[in-house]
Amino acid sequence: MIDESNPAGRLHKILSQAKSRPDKAKVRDVWAMVLGVDQNDALVTRAVVELYSLSNEIQLLIKMNEQLNHKLYLKSFSSIDRAFFPLNLSANWNSVKQHLHDEALTRLQFCAEQLSDFYAEDTLSEEDLAEIIEKTESLFKAVYSSSLPGALRLSLLEEVERLRSAISMYRIKGAKGLKETLQGTIGAVIANQVELQSASENNPDVLKRLGELIDKLDSFTTRAMKLKKLLTKPIRFLIEKATDPDSENAEANS
Repeated sequence: MIDESNPAGRLHKILSQAKSRPDKAKVRDVWAMVLGVDQNDALVTRAVVELYSLSNEIQLLIKMNEQLNHKLYLKSFSSIDRAFFPLNLSANWNSVKQHLHDEALTRLQFCAEQLSDFYAEDTLSEEDLAEIIEKTESLFKAVYSSSLPGALRLSLLEEVERLRSAISMYRIKGAKGLKETLQGTIGAVIANQVELQSASENNPDVLKRLGELIDKLDSFTTRAMKLKKLLTKPIRFLIEKATDPDSENAEANS
């Protein structure tokens, strides 16, 4: 059983699925299917670029282990990378498939086994993923139709779009990608906490949904990557103060 919880395991799973596709299928269609993105040239290209970045990440992680024979483990990555670029989305799949030969996938499997000794994360269940997607889409709709000040509204929409992108790239980047995006979202909330608190009375639904999504993502990435929560007590206080419409009244009463 290949460990799919580390970068090499994820890449092996994706490329194995891609290798099984018919020779005469179009490159665009195959990548869109195995990566779970729409058949849109820009989206497919971005996803393939992320695959290339994943390949580079694996190579760096292998090189960090000085006890390994780097030449032996990394020999086939030049072939794997040729499956990504040059990228001709309208070409037949066999032009890419030839680079995903058995030797390349076997060496990638060996890399996954090595990385499993020190790199592992829990996988997001379909139920968790569906819940995160639902909360993200609900937040986008709430922000879009809100009466928030223009600059603040635009800032939140940009953050939600970044979260959408991270979720769509989850099968490539794993929980690490979600964590990195969450860090940016938390930073944006803290930076705009005064404006958010001022807008809380007229837009309580937006603030409530934002706080719930941040908490859900923090809980998942913490569990998945076996790390401490990003929302430490001081940061959680700032997030709750910015996203809880009742916090200002509570402070006033106390």
